Amino acid sequence: MSIRTVLLHAAPDSGFSDRLAYAAGLARQTGAQLKAVYTLYPAGVPRVGRALSIYVNELVREAKEKETTIKAQFEAAVAEAGVVGVWQIIEGEVTAALRDEVTFADVTVVSETRYGTVDDELAATLPEHLALACNGPVIVVPTGKPVPARIGKVLVAWKPSREAGHAVRFALPLMALADEVEVLTVEESKVDVAASGAKLAAYLSTHSVNARHRHVTDGQAGDVIAQEAQKFGADLLVMGLYSRSRLAEMILGGVTASLLVDPPVPLFVAH
Repeated sequence: MSIRTVLLHAAPDSGFSDRLAYAAGLARQTGAQLKAVYTLYPAGVPRVGRALSIYVNELVREAKEKETTIKAQFEAAVAEAGVVGVWQIIEGEVTAALRDEVTFADVTVVSETRYGTVDDELAATLPEHLALACNGPVIVVPTGKPVPARIGKVLVAWKPSREAGHAVRFALPLMALADEVEVLTVEESKVDVAASGAKLAAYLSTHSVNARHRHVTDGQAGDVIAQEAQKFGADLLVMGLYSRSRLAEMILGGVTASLLVDPPVPLFVAH
């Protein structure tokens, strides 16, 4: 399988410039078309009550006004990258609209959860909800961190699970294009992750992936993964996304939650 369509969440939030740059670079590296979906209805706002309806109508009006600027930014990035760009406006809620479009794309690019502007607040639950709700992989791009021009190094945060296996298979075309891939395992008392990680590195080599395995015996998994991503210089971090609620992840200190809220590098997730 190859990457032929990169789907981009287009919106006037603070993360748009960074995820646009990443998506354009990804489309250039893979030879894919870049398709942007711009939605007008705010995320997570119910369509009930007269006062709420007035507020929603105002948000829709503002979204229509901002579309011209966001589209121009998209077209400039597409022209600079030398890729085919498609711009689509959908009069619907962002998570539902993207979920429907993910089926017809190879990877979808969104931003980390941010809080600040009204547009940030309206998009605040997008990354984890989209990845859990759709049938394709999602790349969560950090906001305000350097955007790599291409994916040269890929770090795989591995454990022998269904979700991690899905993420790896979805990411295979990108790993095949990378210069280096590191499979990282962190010691778990109940699972022999080290042996599984070594097997994964060997499997990836059969797909012409330049992979090696690294096993860490000490430390919290989330901290170890974030530190290794920086140390290795990863342009992409691949991991499975688990189906516990965001609230439960926060209370229990889940690895998924910590990395989604503050990804050290662009995070490739699948469920």
